[in-house]
Amino acid sequence: MITIRNIVCQWSTFLPRFHTKQKADHEVILDISQHDQLDSLDSLKDRITEGVFKASPGKRHIPIEVMYQGDGASLYAVYSSSPAYYLYRAECWILQTYANEMASLIADRSSIIELGAGSLEKTQLLLQAVAQAPQIAHGVDYYALDINREALVESLASLPVLKGINCHGLFGTYNDGLRHVAKSLSRSDIEQVPHVFMWLGSSIGNMSVEDALGMVKTIADAMVDGDMILIGLDGWTSTTTIDAAYEPADKLVLNTLVNANEILGQAVFDMSKFVFSTQLNRLEGRNECCCMTTEAIELKYEDETILMERGEKILVVPSHKYSYDQVIDMVKATGCLEVVRRFGTPDDAEVHYDVWMWRKTACQ
Repeated sequence: MITIRNIVCQWSTFLPRFHTKQKADHEVILDISQHDQLDSLDSLKDRITEGVFKASPGKRHIPIEVMYQGDGASLYAVYSSSPAYYLYRAECWILQTYANEMASLIADRSSIIELGAGSLEKTQLLLQAVAQAPQIAHGVDYYALDINREALVESLASLPVLKGINCHGLFGTYNDGLRHVAKSLSRSDIEQVPHVFMWLGSSIGNMSVEDALGMVKTIADAMVDGDMILIGLDGWTSTTTIDAAYEPADKLVLNTLVNANEILGQAVFDMSKFVFSTQLNRLEGRNECCCMTTEAIELKYEDETILMERGEKILVVPSHKYSYDQVIDMVKATGCLEVVRRFGTPDDAEVHYDVWMWRKTACQ
């Protein structure tokens, strides 16, 4: 059986070692956000108050985007390096093992758009394979999309210089990125090229099943026939393995309350009154990382006041797990996507994780 330890050990031997790096600064980051900084801040304020103050007990939540603000990106990097966090390790193993096959499916002159780019450590594996692919004669353009500008600058600077790979940064949300692509497709003054969307890290699992399908349809709407999506989805494994994977997320998840206080402009959440909680909710088909109260508390913000009982939770990170049949059903439900390839951990592996390649076809 291939265990988490096997995957971790194998991945450590795959770490790319490059000496020449990209040059990146704020000037190479294109701001495609639809709102200015103040509007974006107000939007997050509204979503936090809606999720915490307007929701009923058991339904309270903070948007996961809040977790990645401030120190969130660096805390996530520390968390994802934990050997128990199998999702990151399994996806790295898959990308290393199948990078050449993935690259063979990408056409020359393609634009590769990564949604939620993050640290780009895994991305390097695919870009290196694309740079060496025989069909890439004129090169490709890679666009890293992220909502954390500082992290985006740092990540782009970490990329190796690869022949034929032109790297760019896009500052904005998923929807900002999709609107940007759709706008470029409508222009007659620029050459239209194939698009490959990358959505790795099982980020789709942080959405409800309904919202995930809606997001996939939104991506498909920004595509033309022949464009593709490379997407990572986590499967089901043992409760022990899942529990161990999320237990190290305590600092990252609790820091979300710090970020929320910064966004709201006042100390709404007393950090001494919350602890980290993680549990597997098989009824909802997901793991849930939450901030849980240690005693009955009162939360106040502007004209809103709520009482939270001891042990009540605020959901921060829902992580849905998908079976093979659920993935196939999602693809079929779009009415315009088909499965090209499924790249996964071996059948006898201790963990079950897949990176799928989907392609847009004529809408049914």
